[in-house]
Amino acid sequence: MNQIFSKFNLYDQVGYLLVGAITLLVVYVDFVLLDTKFPDFNATTIPVWLIVSYFFGHLIQAVANLVIREKKGEFSDSEKSILQEAKLYFGLEKAADSEVWNLCYMLASAKDVTGHVQTFNAFYSLYRGWFVVFAIETLFIVGYTIHSYATTKLIILLLSLALAVLFYRRLRRFNGYFRDKVLQTFLLVRTLEKDGK
Repeated sequence: MNQIFSKFNLYDQVGYLLVGAITLLVVYVDFVLLDTKFPDFNATTIPVWLIVSYFFGHLIQAVANLVIREKKGEFSDSEKSILQEAKLYFGLEKAADSEVWNLCYMLASAKDVTGHVQTFNAFYSLYRGWFVVFAIETLFIVGYTIHSYATTKLIILLLSLALAVLFYRRLRRFNGYFRDKVLQTFLLVRTLEKDGK
């Protein structure tokens, strides 16, 4: 099993596999609520469930791409200042800020020996995926609670809504961490090159 997981990078494991696993768990809870039999989960079906989880993770991230509008082309004044330095560094004075940011990201990914850039990007993806899962679940439970009210359903609805809000806040935070770390790594690389280290 370790040989399989070693082929996946951190983003695959966190952004797709964990998101898909939580999606499966939520679907399982929905099957229980609907009093419907869920397919067997045992030692012999684990490989199939891992594949299904990975697929669900991709599906949820695709939905996230549709519903979460990231402002990739918008930068704060301090970010624009760093991007101006990056334009000079890369010799692309007339390039768009978003194009230069992508170059900074590639440079930071290649030079980030601490793994922070990849980690923050993976956790951003995780929280983004979990937000979508629990937002969809909240909508499902609203409909199910309206159809047949029960206190248990109301509690699950409130829990799902709280998790969606929590994960939305986390995705915003980790998107900021990711952007900051990319630009900080660029500045560090540029400074080390100037100092000849």
